[in-house]
Amino acid sequence: MRISLSLVREVLKDALGRDRFIASFITKVKEDPSHPTAGITKDGVLHYNPTFTGQYIHSKEDLFALLFHEALHPAFSHFIHRNDDLENLACDAIINAVISTVYFCESNDGRLFERLYPAKGITALLRPESKLHDSRYRKVYATLYSRNSRSEETTAGELIQTLKILSRGKKATVKVVLLGSHGALAKDSFAMPEEIAAKIACEISVHVRQKDAGYSELLKRMLLEVLKSKASIKKVLLEKYSTRKKLDNFKRLFEEKTRSVSPVPLYPSKRDLVLLALGIYPGYFHNQTMRPSSTKRGGLAIYLDVSGSVTDALPRILGILLPLKNSIKSIFQFSNQTVEVSFADLMEGKIMTTGGTDFNCVAESILEKDLDKAVIITDGYASLNGELASKLEEQKPAILTIIVDGKESCPDLEPFGEVVPLEEVIG
Repeated sequence: MRISLSLVREVLKDALGRDRFIASFITKVKEDPSHPTAGITKDGVLHYNPTFTGQYIHSKEDLFALLFHEALHPAFSHFIHRNDDLENLACDAIINAVISTVYFCESNDGRLFERLYPAKGITALLRPESKLHDSRYRKVYATLYSRNSRSEETTAGELIQTLKILSRGKKATVKVVLLGSHGALAKDSFAMPEEIAAKIACEISVHVRQKDAGYSELLKRMLLEVLKSKASIKKVLLEKYSTRKKLDNFKRLFEEKTRSVSPVPLYPSKRDLVLLALGIYPGYFHNQTMRPSSTKRGGLAIYLDVSGSVTDALPRILGILLPLKNSIKSIFQFSNQTVEVSFADLMEGKIMTTGGTDFNCVAESILEKDLDKAVIITDGYASLNGELASKLEEQKPAILTIIVDGKESCPDLEPFGEVVPLEEVIG
């Protein structure tokens, strides 16, 4: 079937709605025999291999499965640290299951994946109607496709980790054709800009919430959990906690008062208000407004909890932090000790932890570096001893504590600043 721009937009609009950004983002369609399957560049150009599409894309439903797979893939990028075949396969298994079961009408029950992958072996996780009853992967497959799955609390991160554990001792690389852009392609011109990926993720999350997923409610929840990670921490909140003690490329916008004269009282001055109260009409009002004046470079001292209790939430946290990659050089990981790591290493999944956790090491670091402001991301299950708390009270740093998947409060850190749940600071 011949793939054109008009056909691509028609398929996406029919499946997701007429006014979808995801459809308008694709600006051009180009045959590309060098691409193994198909991929969308950062400029919105859809490259597709005509040999591949000629063999496997037989209908509009197949084309939707291919396009929607590529649209979902950036949302899973924070699960892929080494970018090896196994991690890519694990993410694709969840994506294909979502398309086949949550979007079963739009994808014709995932028939594209059935034609593309065999029904046995680890690659059978990439398709519906597989035969894995006696396989080590049967429970993972049941979580993805079984109507009687009881894994109600399973997250995408847990499922991916389970698959990696099951495959331990097996050949690390799995030679299989994966849809979309992987490996070097995913880091090159096919790497979707974060702001575009976030906008698409937001659009899909709104749409999937409206769908009746039936027995695929677990997969729907998994997808929404992953899509949430494409949101970013509100920069306006972080600006309040930027510090001159740590220089990154984080820029804070400063405003100054400015006056303008107008016959209309837009933002009248105190003098104008007094005259009006006396019954005197000024004629011209001296409006006072705030306007951007300059930006100053500063930094964010972010302390990220990497203790055992936060492990499951880390992929989501990393996804939320990802839009800050050009603004922050490093982050402080903490468990029972603090370790400064580059932002790039953190995104590659380099975690250094003792397993336990306390806020004592964070307090010691803040005091040693003489920080006036800091941000702590934690599940709140830690404590701070009285001596260090007293020293912090003397230094008076402003600390923003962001709670993830844990308690609703953090009494040990409340005296030093705002304590807010993660859900309130993303978007």
